[in-house]
Amino acid sequence: MSKRIDALNRKLLAAATSASKAKEVRDLLKEGADIHTQNDWGLTPIMLAAQYNPSVVVLKVLLEAGADIHESEPKYRSNALHLAANRSTNVKVIEALLEAGADLNARNYLGETALIIAVNTNPETRIVTALLKAGADFNARDYQGHSVLEYAREAKRTYIVNQLRKLGAE
Repeated sequence: MSKRIDALNRKLLAAATSASKAKEVRDLLKEGADIHTQNDWGLTPIMLAAQYNPSVVVLKVLLEAGADIHESEPKYRSNALHLAANRSTNVKVIEALLEAGADLNARNYLGETALIIAVNTNPETRIVTALLKAGADFNARDYQGHSVLEYAREAKRTYIVNQLRKLGAE
């Protein structure tokens, strides 16, 4: 495949993934688009699907095609679960990644787990609850020593603070 066609397929796959167009993603993969290709920011299609898709369909298409859920982007070393915890509003995205074997307590370059990221940046409480139900380490601390509970308090997320206290978080 020529470099020009490869670059075009990479852009088309990224666009179809970000726009939740499962059929287009399937077709591009059948035509030989590289499922592990990275965009200009180092995000793979599975990372884009985890971060930007309100639907789990594209995510499942990519998982079935062999997407690597453990791969992390180069700048922050965040994986698909970290990115979903950051922006996704769909609990099914989190569940699909976990069912596919995503490491619930993997850390990015700051030592943040998906739970720390969700508590700190995602306004959707159901995402935090899903991570807790899946067994996320509620006593995890980032590399600066900040705990999940501290982040919840700083963000004034009273419901999450109460959830964490009931679990015995420190």
